[in-house]
Order: sequence, then structure tokens, then C-alpha cells
Amino acid sequence: MTYVRCEDLFKIYKVADLEVVALRGLDLSVEAGEVAAIVGASGSGKSTLLNILAGYDEPSAGQVRVGNHDLVRMNENAVGEYRRNEVGFIWQQASRNLFPYLTAVENVALPMLLTNVPSTVRMKRAEELLELVGLAGRKDHTPDRLSGGEQQRVAIAVAIANRPPLLLADEPTGELDDETASEMLDLFGTINQELNTTVLIVTHDPNIAYKVGRVVMIRDGKTSAEIRRRVSFRGIAGTADVQQQLEEFILVDGSGRVQIPKEFLDQLKIKERARMILEDGKVTIMPDGA
Repeated sequence: MTYVRCEDLFKIYKVADLEVVALRGLDLSVEAGEVAAIVGASGSGKSTLLNILAGYDEPSAGQVRVGNHDLVRMNENAVGEYRRNEVGFIWQQASRNLFPYLTAVENVALPMLLTNVPSTVRMKRAEELLELVGLAGRKDHTPDRLSGGEQQRVAIAVAIANRPPLLLADEPTGELDDETASEMLDLFGTINQELNTTVLIVTHDPNIAYKVGRVVMIRDGKTSAEIRRRVSFRGIAGTADVQQQLEEFILVDGSGRVQIPKEFLDQLKIKERARMILEDGKVTIMPDGA
């Protein structure tokens, strides 16, 4: 069942007298309970997409649905409710995830305060979540007494405090060493399996295709390609399974548009125009002078 669906999504920012197009007709679908990684160059629109799915930003045009929620048509109150209950968000910088003057258990309990959960239930669940992320013994520590990896573990517990069905992570391992980053990805896998949480991770990890079941590549504000394992896999693991065979597919959006890799265009010397022929069940693209 499709849980996240974006159709022909645009986002335009105005900076002084300039317009910056961050998303250019992006299409994306993610199944319920799936883990998918989103990769792309800096400025390709990855973080913009996550901010829209989290309800932190509004699209300029297009459709966005998460579960039964139409993010384009929701009013301010509905968006606030959506952010509290339906989605968890993890920033790359641990300082953005946690309040420095609260202990780990207090940070985790805080989101539940906004949903009127009784205090005894809040603290019990907060302690259970810290145990899930391996920090039961550090519950009374403030963030300054935790390592970077421990802070991100607490941040994950905070993000899932209200049992959101969708977890978004924007470069959650970007400031961690390789070993700690691997532990974080294993933890995402545990959450996905035990809570059936749908997980979307933005990352620059070059080996991410060997750690998740699907990688969606974004270029120039649009989904351009995806990489899947030949053997179906829906979770995520911290260790790269390099023995897995991968398949790369070019993506076709709802309007029939595809992005041809620049190196292909350069090799074929295709610039502004090209010829396209359908023959024997195959589409052939050639330079306009061919």
C-alpha cells in the first residue's frame, strides 16, 4: 500500500528579486513500512522534499499525500496536529533535536506532553524508548554529557515518542564516525521492524544501496533514477551487503518525462533536440542529425 505519494511537486523560493526552484515536478511513492534512502548532489532538493513531507514547508504546486493526509489542503491547525502525531523528524545537527537543559528522558517525554498523555505514562514510555535505543543507563544525562552518537540515539527516541507512522531523517549520520553511523542505521532497522515505521533517510553514504532495499536519486529537483536489490529487501542495515546484486532504473514520471544522464547526452552529442523511434518494443534516442 502506498503511504507517501508526491505528484508533480514544485517548490520555488524567493530570495530578494530572484526565484530559486528547489523542486521541479518531482514524483515519489513510498510503500507503508518501507525504508528508502534519498540521495543527490547538494542543492538537488533532498532536504526541501523532507521539509515538505514533515509539514515544515509548503509546496508551490503539486500534490502531496501521507497516509490519509493531504498536505496541500491542510490548514494550520491540521498541520500542527500532523507534525505532533504522524511524523518524526531527525536533523543532522544533534543540537537541533534536543533541549540542552533537559535530561535524555525529559527530552523524550516532552513530545508526549503536547498530546495530553498522563505524566506517569509519559515517563514510562520515555524510559522504554531509551532502552530501545540502548541508552537506559544514560536517561538522567543532559545532552552535553552524551557523545554525538548518544545524542542521535536520544533524538531518534524523541522522534518516535508519539508513535508516528513516518520517520524522516536528514543526514542523521553525517557528523558521526563510521562505526557509530553503522549503529545508527541498525537502529533505524530495529525501529522499522518492531514498530513497522516507514522510514525515509537523506544521505551521502556512498554504500547506502547495499544497506537499504531502495535508493531514490534526485537530480535538479526531480527524481531521476532508483537502485534496487535483485532480491527483495525492505529494511535497513548498518553493514553494507556488497554481495547483493543491484539494478538501476531510470524513472518515468506521471507526465512521461525521464532524465537522461548527462554523460549519455555528451557521448551521443545530443543537445537541444533528439530523434526518438519506437521499434521492436524498444525506444531509441538519437542525435537530431542522425
